[in-house]
Amino acid sequence: MLRLVGTSDKGLYTSSSIASGCMLCYAGVKAVIFVTGVCDDSCYYCPVSRDRLGHDVFYVNEERVHTLEEVLTEVLRTGARGASITGGDPLIAYPRVTSLIRMLKDAMGPGFHIHLYTSGRYATIEALKGLDRAGLDEIRFHPTQEEFEDRIRDAVRHTSMDVGVEIPISPRLVEWAKRVIYKAWTSGAHFVNLNEMEFAEPNAPALLARGCRESRRRPFTVEGSYEAALEVLEWARENTGIPVHFCPASFKDSIQTRNRMRRAASLDRAWHEVETGDGTLRWYEADCPGGPVKAPSPGYLEGCRRIRLVEAHPTRARTPRIQEQVIEVQAPL
Repeated sequence: MLRLVGTSDKGLYTSSSIASGCMLCYAGVKAVIFVTGVCDDSCYYCPVSRDRLGHDVFYVNEERVHTLEEVLTEVLRTGARGASITGGDPLIAYPRVTSLIRMLKDAMGPGFHIHLYTSGRYATIEALKGLDRAGLDEIRFHPTQEEFEDRIRDAVRHTSMDVGVEIPISPRLVEWAKRVIYKAWTSGAHFVNLNEMEFAEPNAPALLARGCRESRRRPFTVEGSYEAALEVLEWARENTGIPVHFCPASFKDSIQTRNRMRRAASLDRAWHEVETGDGTLRWYEADCPGGPVKAPSPGYLEGCRRIRLVEAHPTRARTPRIQEQVIEVQAPL
């Protein structure tokens, strides 16, 4: 039997235990570090936005950064207990990545868990050993070519890192997923993650060209991906001994991201801001006789004739999440 962590289809279906990095993501205590958008693979299903893919840009939790010190500031601001390094292919920015890992480990301590995603294209044995020496805890391969699957075995044999595979799943990828899982198992990998294939603006033309359609029942996902994942999980349970689990897109959106936002909101809340419970902050703004004022409720704004209710994600800039959600009301005379 498959085990469900959480409730309904917003949990993780799994055939065994869950990787350490996944548990921290579930709790919302991992910083997501997008270290570069440059990638030499051309996955038709890639959901990375056009303003990032192919560009050497640097983000932490959707905040644009330019230096390692800015990364550390954001990690501290949001109370992260670990980090995931993603892209693009992070190994294209190898010096930046190893410096980042060492800085985070030095500043946050050895218990600060870090995992990294790569296709394996540039995961030579020397590169893998360098990541291990820098302090990387966990590496996750998305082998876009069959030859890259050997990097899984290399990481197992030559490093002390937890080694896993993380790949998307859809009806078109079922047989490929089975082969990759079997290779991961025979190579000694520690786990496999399946991600429900997203149907997003950047990849929609390529998906449609291949006959994929957006699911009506599960918005923003490829139709049949959920059922394909359950089929592969059952196959893996019956034919391999490696832990495999499935992360639905709904789980990432409604639980993983929300937990991270809620944590950031609780730690970085200003006196005038009120947590909403879903990872956003609300406050009131008004033009008062003495100048602009922000407050947690209209009661602080006596004498001000126009008051706005503002809601925003807990980013540094506190930009309103959706402009239409800024509401104008009349204050009592």
